[in-house]
Amino acid sequence: MPAYHLESGADPAREDVVSSGLVAYNDRHSAMLRQRLTPEHRQSTPVESYVLSEAGEVVGGCTGRAVPLWGWLEIDLMWVRDDLRGQGWGARLLADVEAQSAALGCTRAKLSTWEFQARPFYERHGYAVYAEEHDYPPGHTNYLMRKDLTPH
Repeated sequence: MPAYHLESGADPAREDVVSSGLVAYNDRHSAMLRQRLTPEHRQSTPVESYVLSEAGEVVGGCTGRAVPLWGWLEIDLMWVRDDLRGQGWGARLLADVEAQSAALGCTRAKLSTWEFQARPFYERHGYAVYAEEHDYPPGHTNYLMRKDLTPH
């Protein structure tokens, strides 16, 4: 019987072997995963919307990535300057990024927000919590949220 042992430490060559093994395993179980890893589908499409002042200063924005193959928008960043909050800019930014993604074929969106950020805002705009990461980072809760972009 062969003997095995554990070794710790960063090793790019070994990491490549593990990555290739996982890709091969995934390929056997999901055509969609296999297709996502092909060169023509590897890149996601940036979707971005910004609020600008008259002087061209960025005072708000929402950025994400559309993955049309899987039909998902992944929202990365959302921010509106404090003095402009409550004036509808966030809703417009979110709607614009969602519309850009829908035009690319996305039917769902996901994001994360901490308890001190914008959970109620996202809930008002149709997002629902599907998971909570407690103490991430310590002392905080991160909410993972999702939304269907097309009505059923």
